[in-house]
Amino acid sequence: AKVFLSANDRSHEQRLMQELIRILKEAELLFGPRDASYQLSTPRLAECTSSRSFIFRPLRMARIYLSRASRTKPWIASLELAHEAVHVLSPGWAPTVLEEGLAEWFAQRYADRVHGLSFERGTNSEADAVMRAVSTLLAKNESVIRNLRTRQPVISKIDEKLLLEVAGIGRSEAKFLCTDFQHYFRTPSP
Repeated sequence: AKVFLSANDRSHEQRLMQELIRILKEAELLFGPRDASYQLSTPRLAECTSSRSFIFRPLRMARIYLSRASRTKPWIASLELAHEAVHVLSPGWAPTVLEEGLAEWFAQRYADRVHGLSFERGTNSEADAVMRAVSTLLAKNESVIRNLRTRQPVISKIDEKLLLEVAGIGRSEAKFLCTDFQHYFRTPSP
C-alpha cells in the first residue's frame, strides 16, 4: 500500500487533474465517450516504476497512479496520463492487445503534440507488434474505435467478430487484437 499511497507530496494533483480532463476530452473526440458512471479521482504520484489505473468497481471510482519518474519529468506525467486515460474511458477487466496498443498509440501521439517527443520502435518486438497492429488499424480509419464503441462501449470486450464486421480487417489481425495483453507478454516468443 505504501507504494501507491505516497502522501508526502500532493502539490501537483490539481494540475494533473486539469491535464487529465484535457486529455480525456481529446480521447473522447477520437474514441467515443467515457463511461461517466465511474467517478474519476484525482491522479496520484506513487513510488512505482510505472503508472497504473485502479478501478474500484463497488464504488464506481477510477484513479490513476503515476510513476515516481513523473514527479520530476512533466513529459512522463503527460505520457502516463494519456496512456491511462484510455484505460479509464471504459473500464474493463483485463486489457486486450487492442486496448493496450490504443493506450500507447494515444499516449505517444499526445506526448508528441504537447512535448514534441518522438518514439522509436525496434527495442521490444512484442511491444512493436502491438503498436504496429493498432497503428495499422487506425491508419485505415482513425474513427474505427469510436465506431466499434457504439456497438461495444468497453474496449477490452471488443471481440473478433465485431472487429471483422466493423473494422474490415483480417481474421488473424482481429484475433491478435483481441488477445489478452498480459497473456501475450507472458508467452515466450518462438
